[in-house]
Amino acid sequence: MIYTKFQEIVGTKYPIIQAGMGPYSTTDLSIAVAKEGALGLISTIGMAAGGASSAAPETAKEIFGKGRPKTIVKRVIQYVFDNLKDYPDAKFGVNIPVATDFTYAATKLMKGTIEICKENPEMQKKLKVIVTSAGDPLPWAIDALAKGAKKARIAIKEELPHVVWCHVCPNVRAAKRCEKAGVDIIIASGREGGAHCAWRDVSSMVLLPEVVRNVNKPVVGAGGFADGASLAAALALGAAGIQMGTRFIATQEADFQEMWKEAIVKRAETDTLIARGLFGPMRFLRNDMSLKVVDETIKDASDLFRGIPCSSNEAIMRIEMTGLEKLLEENEDESIILGGVVAGRIHSIPTVRELLENIMKEAEQIISNLPSLIKKEKLLEIKK
Repeated sequence: MIYTKFQEIVGTKYPIIQAGMGPYSTTDLSIAVAKEGALGLISTIGMAAGGASSAAPETAKEIFGKGRPKTIVKRVIQYVFDNLKDYPDAKFGVNIPVATDFTYAATKLMKGTIEICKENPEMQKKLKVIVTSAGDPLPWAIDALAKGAKKARIAIKEELPHVVWCHVCPNVRAAKRCEKAGVDIIIASGREGGAHCAWRDVSSMVLLPEVVRNVNKPVVGAGGFADGASLAAALALGAAGIQMGTRFIATQEADFQEMWKEAIVKRAETDTLIARGLFGPMRFLRNDMSLKVVDETIKDASDLFRGIPCSSNEAIMRIEMTGLEKLLEENEDESIILGGVVAGRIHSIPTVRELLENIMKEAEQIISNLPSLIKKEKLLEIKK
């Protein structure tokens, strides 16, 4: 039985996080994942549609209903909690992007999460994790200004001491900033991951062990993980667990269209690309619409690769909003479909239970079989 520091801290059966993925809330998916023993995350990025973002797609408004971000997140959290009441060991969390362009909505979403936890102490037994991503964790730390943040936001651990604070980062420098901020678990996300990623090309195979070497915090690997083999590899590289996004989209319970799930299964490992997103770079499944975003992106490519931040322009915003709207029509060529390189290793759409059980069984089997792969007799000859 695999048991890591992640399970010890969070209290889950498995060392696996289901990533927060927009434009949906992953509400039903997070419930299914939590019931089966992994950590289910509610995605909040689409909740900005409730008035916090004039650019929010109608897709998100239709899914989340009316209301401001704080109201919406409280409603969704309560729904997830109510569906997990009969599962004493189930744990879930909330993923809140903290990118500069998303600060207004992030603050409201964080306040809503804090409020509902304080209003209902029972909630704190299940809502165990807040994951921040796509930005700097330091403004959300206790004593943020003293630690070097230019501006303090909300001190997550001060408001909710019970919560496990995780932050997603794309490089060692950001991981060290997470440690300085007081993050409990660092999620090291290689560039293979779908949706928000980094311009700099650092793969999980390089990033994960280097983050583990440089910080004194539990590290979870993200970007390219989908099965027992990749879980075993992450553990071998020093991780305490894995976070999966694309693999969880292609499950029966996921809050995503069948077209999206089937598109992931159809793609090869070469069928994704990176372009400018709503904020920062994003990885898309290759189709006609994502190629249009690439065309707009390369106009400023030299600036991007010199490290000069380039916000999304009007043309890109228009393409992406249209592409998100087309998701509801399940028009594959005209939709913006997010997904990671690992789509090339996904060949089925199982239930969440089947997926998790198979991952754990395969990982345990691989770890147990490792000694048999080493030719001890040859090693003795080499030593002589």
